Amino acid sequence: MLKGADIVLQCLRAEGVELVFGYPGGAIMPLYDALEGSGIRHILTRHEQGAVFAAEGYARVTGEVGVAMATSGPGATNLVTGIADAKMDSVPLVCITGQVRSALIGTDAFQETDVFGVTLSLTKWSRLVRTIDEIPEAIAEGFYWARSGRPGPVVIDIPTDMLKAKKEFSGPVKFTPHARPADAQAEGGFTDTIVALLQQSSKPVALVGAGAKLSGAIPELRRLLDHLNVPTFATVHGLGAVPPQAPYYLGMVGMHGTRAANTALSETDLLMVFGARLDDRVTGEPTRFAPHAKIVHFEIDPAQLDRVRPCDLPVIGNLADTIPAFQAELRRHTVPDFSKWRSVACGAERAELDPRGLAQPTIRFLDELFSRLPENNVVLADVGQHQMWAAQRYRSSSPRGFITSGGLGAMGFALPAAVGVQLAKPDTCVLCVSGDGGFQMNIQELATVHRLGLPVKMVIIDNKYLGMVRQWQQLFYQRNYAETDLSDNPDFVEIAKAYKIHSFRLNEDAMREFPVSQDTGDQIDRFLRSPEPELLVFDCAPEANVFPMVPAGAALSEMLLEEEPTQ
Repeated sequence: MLKGADIVLQCLRAEGVELVFGYPGGAIMPLYDALEGSGIRHILTRHEQGAVFAAEGYARVTGEVGVAMATSGPGATNLVTGIADAKMDSVPLVCITGQVRSALIGTDAFQETDVFGVTLSLTKWSRLVRTIDEIPEAIAEGFYWARSGRPGPVVIDIPTDMLKAKKEFSGPVKFTPHARPADAQAEGGFTDTIVALLQQSSKPVALVGAGAKLSGAIPELRRLLDHLNVPTFATVHGLGAVPPQAPYYLGMVGMHGTRAANTALSETDLLMVFGARLDDRVTGEPTRFAPHAKIVHFEIDPAQLDRVRPCDLPVIGNLADTIPAFQAELRRHTVPDFSKWRSVACGAERAELDPRGLAQPTIRFLDELFSRLPENNVVLADVGQHQMWAAQRYRSSSPRGFITSGGLGAMGFALPAAVGVQLAKPDTCVLCVSGDGGFQMNIQELATVHRLGLPVKMVIIDNKYLGMVRQWQQLFYQRNYAETDLSDNPDFVEIAKAYKIHSFRLNEDAMREFPVSQDTGDQIDRFLRSPEPELLVFDCAPEANVFPMVPAGAALSEMLLEEEPTQ
């Protein structure tokens, strides 16, 4: 006879789980009581949101399912932001929550929340377990849906009495979905159609999104792009999928994308999209997105098609299957010579990243920091101006080397996510770049970093503002800096010391020399190579802005390259 809690843990082990993140409480206590000897390591964070973001970080860098646990009521509701984040960014995540006793459900019992109802629109699949017999099937099915197709979050809510109950247990089960009609597929001859469109095109481009990484199709994609040799750009989640040194690569596209990428996308007559959702941060004003282009959209999730405007050819399926099929057909034909178009799109003056901004000390600092990173590294960015500066300056061929909260844009993501990344990759240099606003949203996870002795390298870009909001207020709200002033920030160096983490500060003057001084360079090198956790605070000018920038309601071709107030 086994308790329900022991059954849960055995089923987790059967799914390959070795590490979970969480925070205990009353309803989930039986599960915590069973942890010892289960073979599963539990990481105690200092807040449930820290736990779910850490589980996300683990999942994003490994491609495996991240697991977070919390108790009922506020414990479960504190997971909601991370669940929504995982849904938007296609992160495989299983959240296990304790629930009040079965007999009390619906009575507004202490710490009762309808977790199933609260998270219904934010999950791929969720279940309230009503009997102990359901536990093995619920775990197996939850992990299946978290991993399958377009990955995403799952919630399994288990009443505390089901965790305490006992039953004969014959072992974990395997979930097999019911047979169903095949998902909509492109016509069998889709490869012929794409080749024909390519041959009719004079200005083709390729856009790469997170799907290229999630599908495991990076080698196939790179071979295809080398064959096509057309101007190529990436979403923020596509960074690293294309080697930055590739002669056809134009960098990031979208609201803060490069001039070259945004201009090429505005002029193209054939847009090939590989695993990107085409949300508003990528498209600008949807009705004026790629106005001259026919669109071929490679996508695993049919629900993501035609969100901006109808695509001319949907190719539904895993990129690991559809890209090789496309290339096989392509080899039977002669690829047109697009060298003249590529020369125009990738020309030096258009490919340069915001030349006005290169003098910005913060950009100089990030360039210096990134250039000194050990080869084996992962960069995490929180949400705000620093996120876009980091994305613009990131130069790596590592498909899972740049991690951020994209679709949801959740401030406070990076620090706890870095905990999960460092635990998954103990021999990797994990660099967490945050703003002074976002860092304080989960600052308590400094305790987790110290407690575990994780050598995470943390950078705070401190401009004493909610910088991205302030930038919009400056450009579009007549500098009415309403409630974005953070000039009363605490001394982050002293706070880090209170958590027993070494910390120091650099100011903009350190970046005005070119090259940087030997002393500054040595400080950065020591910071990155320390075997201990480290915090570096960089003092950023309060009114430094991120450019290029596409204003709300504007087309990508109408990006601002400098501070031009618009109405």
